Amino acid sequence: MKKILKLLLLFLSLCLAGLMFYIHLTKIAPRSIQVRQEMIRSDEIPAEMNDIRIVFFSDVHYNGFVNEERFQIVVEAINNQRPDIVLFGGDLFDHPSNLVPSEEIQQQILAQLKEIEAPLGKFAVLGNHDLESETTQELVSQILTDGDFEIITNKTIRLRNRSGASIVLAGLDSELLGNPEIENTFASIQSTDFSIILCHTPDTILNCPLSQIDLFLAGHSHGGQIYFPFVGSLVKVPYAEVYYRGKHQLDNAILDITNGTGTTRMDLRFLAEAEIVVYTLRSTKIDESSSSALPITE
Repeated sequence: MKKILKLLLLFLSLCLAGLMFYIHLTKIAPRSIQVRQEMIRSDEIPAEMNDIRIVFFSDVHYNGFVNEERFQIVVEAINNQRPDIVLFGGDLFDHPSNLVPSEEIQQQILAQLKEIEAPLGKFAVLGNHDLESETTQELVSQILTDGDFEIITNKTIRLRNRSGASIVLAGLDSELLGNPEIENTFASIQSTDFSIILCHTPDTILNCPLSQIDLFLAGHSHGGQIYFPFVGSLVKVPYAEVYYRGKHQLDNAILDITNGTGTTRMDLRFLAEAEIVVYTLRSTKIDESSSSALPITE
């Protein structure tokens, strides 16, 4: 009798564990937004840009599983960080050529994008879902522009903080369905510049001049969305096959791939938490006078 009772308790425990795992996989993880903090330290960062906060988010996939309520959590998480600069890495809607956003949906996300505040600017590149057709590209571009985001696809700009000193921000087109103009985009980046490259597809860095990159930000892969240690992601998408999650050091360049905020295909996440990433810039020109040493990233 005791043996039967123990087996029954074991069975019930396994059922409870399975239920908790299912709830986390389907209800909690996809709807929770983590805030990942990173410190970027460099002597190429001007003293005037010290302590500038940059929030990076990507892969919203609105109008699929993500609705107004779920995206509002992302918007509030971004604003709670009081960013100076906000960067968006593409894929605003989920399969918009098939799941065509209604006028109501378009106005919803536009209003939410306008809520995001960043005194030094909001910038974006497009993802492969945004580029599914000319119609979707025009639609997403218009919504982002109306939401006060400057689209920097294949462009290089300089960001300043009330002074002549600057850092470089460059955007590259998605390698999936897009056309990244690498040579032209990098032409105006000097070796002495601190440069941030924004691109939807992480493997695009393999074709870029690493000596001109300090920080390369990408999304696209959702960190695998469902990830198992020692096994990896169940699905790898094109142009996120060599690098599809986490941070990587390539020579002097840091490649950082966000898990994104939304989901696609399945509304599931496991060990690939939805996130926004906050980068705080630290100039060693100031840090060298301080007794506390800071790592390149934390």
